[in-house]
Amino acid sequence: MLQQIRKLFQQIGTHADVEARDDKDVRMISAALLVEVATVDQKLDQRERDNLLQLLCQHYALDAHSAAEIIDEAIEQREEATSLFEFTQAVNDQFSEKDKYQLVRQMWQVAFSDNVIEAFEEHLIRRVSELIYLPHGLFTRARAEARDMKDT
Repeated sequence: MLQQIRKLFQQIGTHADVEARDDKDVRMISAALLVEVATVDQKLDQRERDNLLQLLCQHYALDAHSAAEIIDEAIEQREEATSLFEFTQAVNDQFSEKDKYQLVRQMWQVAFSDNVIEAFEEHLIRRVSELIYLPHGLFTRARAEARDMKDT
């Protein structure tokens, strides 16, 4: 996955078609981090996959087919991932604080999908939050909002 993300960023660096690529890059970054949460326990529950699909459709105004393709691509490339740094660096470069907060809330929503917060999921979300410099208060608020969204 990191290889593909790296290639996308290299394409952005050429300034060719930046506007057309930017949305895809942001969607792929988000999908990659959301998929990482969903698969950190080495299994992808159908509820997690459905939630991933719904989150990408809603947040990026995608149809179900496009969102599913992004998810499938992120899942296929997951094994190539070696570090969170490139993802979080891209988030820091391209996301506002509000976008970072929404991303972390979405990560929590994925974690809550199967009604079990695994230690690995919590650790991953906490680590991403630290690496993207999301204040701790927003981290805990994102968790509470995601939990409340699950309960309603």
